[in-house]
Amino acid sequence: MLAAIGAAVAVGVDGEPPKGWVAVEPPRTEAGRYCANYSRESWAVETAANGTLRLRSARRGDGDLTVREVLADGALLGYNHGEFGGRIEWLPRDGGARFEMKDVNPVASTQYRGQVIVAQGLAHLGLNDGSVLRFERLDGRRWRIHRLAELDAAPVAALRRGDDAWWLLLSDGLAKVSLQSGKLERVYRNDDWRFVRPDTIQALGQGWLLGAARGVIHLQPTPDGGYRQRWWIPAQCAALEPTCSCADPPY
Repeated sequence: MLAAIGAAVAVGVDGEPPKGWVAVEPPRTEAGRYCANYSRESWAVETAANGTLRLRSARRGDGDLTVREVLADGALLGYNHGEFGGRIEWLPRDGGARFEMKDVNPVASTQYRGQVIVAQGLAHLGLNDGSVLRFERLDGRRWRIHRLAELDAAPVAALRRGDDAWWLLLSDGLAKVSLQSGKLERVYRNDDWRFVRPDTIQALGQGWLLGAARGVIHLQPTPDGGYRQRWWIPAQCAALEPTCSCADPPY
């Protein structure tokens, strides 16, 4: 049974699944990944207005407007059409000179010391890469754009932690980029994610919660500096393999 769209459950501070949810091992077989990937229900992780972490039921979708950074004198907007391309455009408030950057797939953005930082990239068929772009103001009307970092996988979402660290959820793992220096650190890699496609990220203690189809992925730090992956799934839909509970048609 699918939850109502927009329904949300709170995550406790103990790092355990919410009431009515269970923690299971991630799918290891093609059948298990198929079960997760073709769920019509997806769960997003987000921070509520009161600061609590929650899981929200939502349908998967690809919104075109992915970047919206409003500045004092205009707005930088990014549109992502997947394999059909995308663009980033500057719209000044005073009707002055606009610009448009084409052939990019903007995914997420943040502001850093008067600059706008945009993660862009695409995973489609044999393509899977991206970059972090810095939009730097030269004066009231001009911008300088350059690549702050190159990514070896497409970004999916991002989370700012502190002044300098920007964490990127990639199609196959996690990376951290310094907004000041552009130094990129690959933190975690998981090739199976291309099947289950996590698409939102929030911190949980020293670990992470990632929204995905059918449930959420919990990454817990391990003593060796890596992460252990568990899945949180509503108890009534916990079986992924060898049989698929709450099975949904692929279309």
